[in-house]
Amino acid sequence: MSNDYIIRHENGITKVTFLIQPTLDLAKQIIDEIVDKYPYDKRLWDISHIKFDFTLAEIQEIAEYGKLKFIKPSKIALFAVDDLAFGEMRQFGVYREEEGKATPQVFRNEQDAIDWLNS
Repeated sequence: MSNDYIIRHENGITKVTFLIQPTLDLAKQIIDEIVDKYPYDKRLWDISHIKFDFTLAEIQEIAEYGKLKFIKPSKIALFAVDDLAFGEMRQFGVYREEEGKATPQVFRNEQDAIDWLNS
């Protein structure tokens, strides 16, 4: 288990919880791990425990990397309570969206995110 993040799969949802501010390389490493070990179509990215701050170029790069790695249709819920993180996750959602493949949504409440993933 990493001290930087936690990945677990429960009730049909793969949840990634960040414990530290991820670097670009760590974000890609986590994507690779999910692709290899958690090939499910519902994912919840929880960044509520950290101060999240990427540049726009990094957000775009992570989104493009995800598009290359996740090839089956999926639902992506992003959970952020901090205003900056919430805004950055909305930007990520725009870049990550892929018609017929990925549907990202940003939430401030974890239960709302889970309810949406299960809808």
